Amino acid sequence: MSNSDRPALGQKVALGALYDAKLDIFHPGSILTGVPPVDAVTERPAEKTNTSVTIGGTYRERHNALDIQCDTAASILAGLIKPQGSGVYLRNVSSDKLILCGAIHHHVSTVQEKLNFMALELHNHLDLDLLQNRDSTHVVLGINWGLHTVLEVKQHISQDDNYKDSKDAFEADLTKLRNCFDAESKGNPSTASCRMNPEYDYTLYSDAFEEEGLVLQTADEALQFIRLIPDHISQSSNGKGWPLSYALLPLTMLHHFIQLPHELQVTSSPISPEYLAKFTNLFDNYEIAGAKLQAYYADLSRHSLHTSESHIEELRRSIDQLEKAKKLAQAEFKQGLVSVRRGQTASTTLWDLFNQYNNGDFSPRKLSAIAGQESAKLDFINHVVSNGAIYIGHNGLSFEDAIDSHDDSGCYAFLFNRNAMKSQDVWNDNCALLMGLLTRARQTAPVYVVDCDATSKSLDSDAPRICRFQNGEESISDLLDHQKFMAEKSLAQYQTNALDTSLNNKPVKRRFVKVPCPCGKCDPTRICEWSCSFCLAPIEYGFTDEFIYCECGRAPYRSYQFKCNGDRHGTDYVSYSTKTLGGLLGNLDQSDYINILILGETGVGKSTFINAFINYLSYETLDLAKASDQLESVIPCSFSIQVMNRNDPNQPIEEKVIKVGGREDEADGSRGASATQQTNVYSVNIGSATYRLIDTPGIGDTRGIQYDKKNMADILSTLSSYENLHGILILLKSNNARLTITFRFCVKELLAHLHRSAVENIVFGFTNTRISNYTPGDTFQPLMSLLKEHSDMGLTLSNSTTYCFDSESFRYLAAYKNACPLPNEEDFRRSWEHSRLESVRLVDYFKTRKPHSVVSTLSLNGARQLIMELTKPMAEISKLIRENITAMEDKKQQLLDTRLTGDNLRKRLQLDKIQFQSHKLDKPRTVCKNTTCCDFKDSGKGDGETVTIYKSHCHPVCYLTDVKQDVVAHPNLIRCAAFSGSDHCKRCTHHWQEHMHVLYELEQVTVQVTDTEIQRQLQANAGDVTLRQTGIAEASKLIGDYKSEHMQIQEAAARFGLFLKAWALTPINDATEDYINMLIQDEESKIEAGRQLGHNVDINKKRLQGLKEDKQAHVELVNTLTKHMRAPRNAKEQLLDEKGVEQLVARLYGLPHFGQNLKAVKNTITSAHKSTYRERPYRIGGRAGAGFGARRANPRQAPARIVTVQKRPPPRVNPKDGHRKHETRSSGIFGGMFSGLSLR
Repeated sequence: MSNSDRPALGQKVALGALYDAKLDIFHPGSILTGVPPVDAVTERPAEKTNTSVTIGGTYRERHNALDIQCDTAASILAGLIKPQGSGVYLRNVSSDKLILCGAIHHHVSTVQEKLNFMALELHNHLDLDLLQNRDSTHVVLGINWGLHTVLEVKQHISQDDNYKDSKDAFEADLTKLRNCFDAESKGNPSTASCRMNPEYDYTLYSDAFEEEGLVLQTADEALQFIRLIPDHISQSSNGKGWPLSYALLPLTMLHHFIQLPHELQVTSSPISPEYLAKFTNLFDNYEIAGAKLQAYYADLSRHSLHTSESHIEELRRSIDQLEKAKKLAQAEFKQGLVSVRRGQTASTTLWDLFNQYNNGDFSPRKLSAIAGQESAKLDFINHVVSNGAIYIGHNGLSFEDAIDSHDDSGCYAFLFNRNAMKSQDVWNDNCALLMGLLTRARQTAPVYVVDCDATSKSLDSDAPRICRFQNGEESISDLLDHQKFMAEKSLAQYQTNALDTSLNNKPVKRRFVKVPCPCGKCDPTRICEWSCSFCLAPIEYGFTDEFIYCECGRAPYRSYQFKCNGDRHGTDYVSYSTKTLGGLLGNLDQSDYINILILGETGVGKSTFINAFINYLSYETLDLAKASDQLESVIPCSFSIQVMNRNDPNQPIEEKVIKVGGREDEADGSRGASATQQTNVYSVNIGSATYRLIDTPGIGDTRGIQYDKKNMADILSTLSSYENLHGILILLKSNNARLTITFRFCVKELLAHLHRSAVENIVFGFTNTRISNYTPGDTFQPLMSLLKEHSDMGLTLSNSTTYCFDSESFRYLAAYKNACPLPNEEDFRRSWEHSRLESVRLVDYFKTRKPHSVVSTLSLNGARQLIMELTKPMAEISKLIRENITAMEDKKQQLLDTRLTGDNLRKRLQLDKIQFQSHKLDKPRTVCKNTTCCDFKDSGKGDGETVTIYKSHCHPVCYLTDVKQDVVAHPNLIRCAAFSGSDHCKRCTHHWQEHMHVLYELEQVTVQVTDTEIQRQLQANAGDVTLRQTGIAEASKLIGDYKSEHMQIQEAAARFGLFLKAWALTPINDATEDYINMLIQDEESKIEAGRQLGHNVDINKKRLQGLKEDKQAHVELVNTLTKHMRAPRNAKEQLLDEKGVEQLVARLYGLPHFGQNLKAVKNTITSAHKSTYRERPYRIGGRAGAGFGARRANPRQAPARIVTVQKRPPPRVNPKDGHRKHETRSSGIFGGMFSGLSLR
């Protein structure tokens, strides 16, 4: 340490005293002996008074105020120096931010004393032996005398006060008080007012007080002390006052003035001021941290009912730990400081020590981290409680009891926790809404604030929300979100007494209500999209019954009132006139409805795809889907996952079945049966658009080819309820590497039933494409080869018609929702992202397509069905005609024989004809009326009657006596043994309602029929020649008639074949025979295996026989059609359209000899459906986010879901004429096929 001044800090020593800079202490005694010579000590008057103001209460600020240098400051902080007198001011630091600190420093200098080592006589008065004390480093060379006084002023402010304004006023008052001090010290008391803020606290520190400061009540008391300072000085140390500072001379410089007996060994290493300043900051930070913890503890103590006891206890531990850490840091700093000063360790030791306490586990920052954790929450609670809210949390009140205690008036609950307060925007908006509820006039419903950190009530995603409860049930889950949502909606409200909830169905022909607002203040040209004010679902107008539909039910359109979201509308609902509203609703268009037909092979995963498709449109990311309340699904499906513990090779593999959804009319596909049992329409509302996803039974049904036929009929019947198809999605697996029989059959079967005009709407979707890097994979080449076989269709695989999906991410989501999370989530996240993009691209593409007219495909398939049903009878009738022609030729030849005369001629004139005769059965017989189980024959009696031959004797001898004969589907027939308690026959597999009892059996017999014309002539006694000529003429005429009808039938067959070739994408599924052969082979294998095992294989045998009959029928059909598929040879063979097919069939029915046989053919397509109306409306989340309903926020909002089988509504009766109005627009032959179905 160099020659410098050291503050006295209340310590009194004499000139010549020794000082140790390493410990920063004065040693007792002095090197001066006795009274020093007069010229050895000089005194110089230094009378000076100075008054100053300082601001701040930290160590650094107080050290600066008293001009304490770094070395001395370090000694004070380390506890080497205990300041006294005015130095006590340095010990009472204040670091609370809510306490303003300032001080008035009054400094009076009187005398400067100095020891003159140049005086020779002084050498005789020096005890140099004391210099042998190696701990000394300096000698006191001089003393500055006087009196230092500090008046500390403090003001406590609150958080509500404006800090800057308070600080400015505080500093202004200190300046004014300093001026008063100056005036008093000069003996001129200020006439100006020194009145201070009564909230100020005063403490007076002075060298005149040895230990502690003096607490004052007013500033005037301090002024009185200032007036007495001259008296205090005069009475101390012979009027010199008190030591203010000491001038120190290093012992190493003493030899310049006196002769020393020996060389002094003085060691003292200087320390960088930068290092020492760091410790001042460290201990300031400890003080600041302690102040924060104490203030926080006081705050918690005042609000103990709003704070957990565990948190308060944790705070107590933090206070104790901080205090211990501070003492430990001070002790280690003291030890390190002395060690470095003595040169025992390097100064970098102090740097390491600083880093340890400043950044380690005992740092002020870490130990005070708990401070203020609950402050914002407590402030919020205090604020809302003071405004009338009821707190539920650490006070022990029960949330459930509070909610249940209110009647219909209900209550509100603000749910929050500490983390919820971090979402600034959401928090501020909810708080504003909460204060609005608390301050709202006529607010009767109580408002609770529920601390979810202290209750069992959970808070999803740590997002605050206000709930509305009525009768103990949550009616609104998020009031803020609800109000924002409502503000964006144009709402329509029905009269409550007009609501009809008896029907769950909606008519197919309906439109979203988009009309202007009827309010006179609103813009009449602005079209609004209206939602129900109760269920918030978009409302739709049903054209067939003039009702408006929503999720509440339905109500007549005339019962509605409207309130749009326009700024000028106001709060009232406004009505339209019935005539005006009816006209607007009648003109609504259907551009918002997109119909998508989904076709595919059994097992391709249509049901899973539809469930996944809805989720992909609902949620933009997998994470958002995981955060939702429930799994979106409309079709039951299931799959299994295996759990393997590879750490335990002996543990068996665990299999878990994940099931999604469930309905009575659907299987889940888990047992091999097709999951989709009938065609269903899922009406998915996304924003303002409705996507009808038409889910179909798979082609290649696991139950056999007959079910394929029924399934296709079911599909066509469902389509008859719609006018257009915007898209046809054919789903395929991505791993069909070869043109398998099943693959060829399924693709061609789909194409065979589509009209050529549908080619522009057909796209191909590939499932499970993650394994093929989201490409068509192995299926691409086989499908391309198959399409090239029918290149005339114009159907190709291109980017716009190819879509690659992957349902694995949906399966992952389903497993996650079933508490079975799967590994490799990142892969599933990428799968979700890709499949969503493909879903959006698919929907966008269908929007750009010209809709395919459903009537075209229906008419084509109606004609196809009719042609297929007529083909076999036409072939049989052609054979019958040829046989009759041959018979007539033989008769004619016999009549030409001139040797036949008389009675012989009369015998030859009898014609042979096949007739059917009946004989009565002893017991009733159960027979099937399905056309596949019946043959239709001419009775052969010349009366034009057609008789039915029942091929299936389902129960040849039935003993039921209460079944009425010849009545189809008699209720008691269900008890017949043919059904064995099932709905289907064990023999023919048809439904029991297609069966009846008969008591007769038809037998085929050959009889002779007398020609009526010959009989007439015989009765007229005509001669042999006349009889012969007449017989020949009649035979020739019949031969000509037969040939003419035969030619017409052949031409019809040809024209039918040309019709299918021209209008169907593929007229015949030429893969059917191979497919049936495969099924026959499988069935034969089952029979053989069953025999070897001794099982009953009767059912398999019946199934095998049915497959063989299907094959024979198909071969006959293909032979008939392909035989006539040639170019038209003349105008008579001009290409038919659907209407032409109908007209040609009518002409065939009118053939005089064989038309009645054809007319007996019945169409079976109408038996496929129980009802046309089978839409399953599904509204994706009441508030969709960006894009196709993708949800970005508010995962608590559960989506509105309706999954109900839609049934036909009752016919509407016009009150004016009493007639029923039907929707059916078909007529004629196809009208009979689609009887009861509406072609929209």
